[in-house]
Amino acid sequence: MNQLMRNKRAALDAVGACTHHFKVNLHGHSVIFSFQDEDLNKILLFLFGSQAEITEVPTLRLDSDQTIWRIAILASDAIFESWKNVGEVVPQAPFSQLKSYWRPDFAAAFLALTPDLTVVRHKEPFAGLTMLVPDERLIIYVRPRSEPIFVPHVDTLAGYIWRCAMWRDGSVDLHSATVSHLGCGIVIIGPKMAGKTSLAMHFLAHGAQLLGSDFCEIAVAHDGRLQAKAIPQICRITPETVSDNAVLSGAIDVKCRFGTSYREGVVFSHGKFEFFAPGVDVIFERPVNIVSMSADLIIFPKFSRELERQRITSLNGQIACEELATAILHDRPLADWLPLPEVASRASLEAPTLSRLADIPVKAFQMEFGQEPSLDWAELDGLIKANQTQQS
Repeated sequence: MNQLMRNKRAALDAVGACTHHFKVNLHGHSVIFSFQDEDLNKILLFLFGSQAEITEVPTLRLDSDQTIWRIAILASDAIFESWKNVGEVVPQAPFSQLKSYWRPDFAAAFLALTPDLTVVRHKEPFAGLTMLVPDERLIIYVRPRSEPIFVPHVDTLAGYIWRCAMWRDGSVDLHSATVSHLGCGIVIIGPKMAGKTSLAMHFLAHGAQLLGSDFCEIAVAHDGRLQAKAIPQICRITPETVSDNAVLSGAIDVKCRFGTSYREGVVFSHGKFEFFAPGVDVIFERPVNIVSMSADLIIFPKFSRELERQRITSLNGQIACEELATAILHDRPLADWLPLPEVASRASLEAPTLSRLADIPVKAFQMEFGQEPSLDWAELDGLIKANQTQQS
């Protein structure tokens, strides 16, 4: 047995010794978490409690459903050190489409990349390994004992599995901010710095609910309307967005640039404030997060600091559909860095939904706006109410 297989075997043995198991179900798709640390169930509740159903599995019996996956979280110096001197590998066919980063900000190095085993080494913002064992339907997150569990990585791994399951159901990733306001599901689409998150946060300050600040899954429902669903994900906002929002600026100290514990409050990382669903509820002092909504209205924002009053322009429905399809195809919200089968077949999975988008009646507007005083909520609320009346 070579070193690669010995390292894999050691990790599988450690997974087999896990005594705690929890099933997290979102949109009808389950992920089973296995671990030794009793405290991890609190992390699962923190990350997914407001959006998914969480149940303890007293004795692990993997479901006969061949699509269910397990995530094991291990603290092991021995397993971590066993990969210390393994050199990096460069993705080659059939893995050449994989990206060599965990999130767009953070590089990740492949140590193994075969049909039976993928190993990724992370150096920042946390130290650890991600191991993919496809034949076991298993992803293993290994960290040194001195390293605390990095909460965003747990979220990323589960989100990755849910995304693949949603693709199989006919959903596609959409880089957007999504809110429900006055009973209207609003999808905010635009390139970086267009003002998506800022506009979404202004909606929340005005009483809206949040599906996602930067990402959702979108599909064509049975009734022919667009449906958006949440995949739990970190919320990241700039200091400028905080300063320009009365609620955010009252709840977040923009001068505070320290902290690593996401469970204790807002964290400042790589130029942005980061927090998860419970943090959004705390900031806005009410339950904010929702799991799904119809996508009734698309807004294409255009932020300009100089603009003193908003300008709203109605857009042709066909143009809106084309812009939506372009965003889906060319503005991927997350990196594809694990060779799950759905990654290789993603284009064919997306094709039916993309073809149906051309026939969906979409109401869309371009919204030019500046800082918070430029927003006219009487006009915005009237536009949304009128859209709802037309649909009913």
